[in-house]
Amino acid sequence: MHSTTLCNDLAARFNIEHFSASNLIGREKEEEHLRSKRVENIVGNQDHLVVAINKYFNNTSWYLLDGHFCLLNRDNEITQIPYSTYEGIAPSAILVLVDKPENIYARLSSRDSIKHDLALLRSFQEQEILYAESIRDRLGILYLLGNSTENKDEIFTFIEDLLI
Repeated sequence: MHSTTLCNDLAARFNIEHFSASNLIGREKEEEHLRSKRVENIVGNQDHLVVAINKYFNNTSWYLLDGHFCLLNRDNEITQIPYSTYEGIAPSAILVLVDKPENIYARLSSRDSIKHDLALLRSFQEQEILYAESIRDRLGILYLLGNSTENKDEIFTFIEDLLI
């Protein structure tokens, strides 16, 4: 199970809205979202994300935002999303979904028909975890690291506890 499926399940079970960060950015930029995770202007795109969240979720108490903590820039380098983005979003909690790099590789290959570098995927996930933990510490918010297949009940309980 990947993040979109899990978010859809959570949204249905708890009656909360779910959006992907990339779709919100595309919506704000009025551009169609590209499948590639390589991003030309990471900082500018994250500014669009904060604007979109403030616009679309201003009166929404709870929502799920499906996105990354790092992205690949146009040179295929792992780049952290600016901390200011998380200050602007002001999340209540962070849920980081992890999986074996081989499983991520298989999902991405079937979805994108692109052969991804397994070592890069492993490094990407490791850097996302470290950066998410840093964001958690700086913002002082709740955090859960889990696998959507192996820890689904724990993930559902984590979200349920937030909503109570």
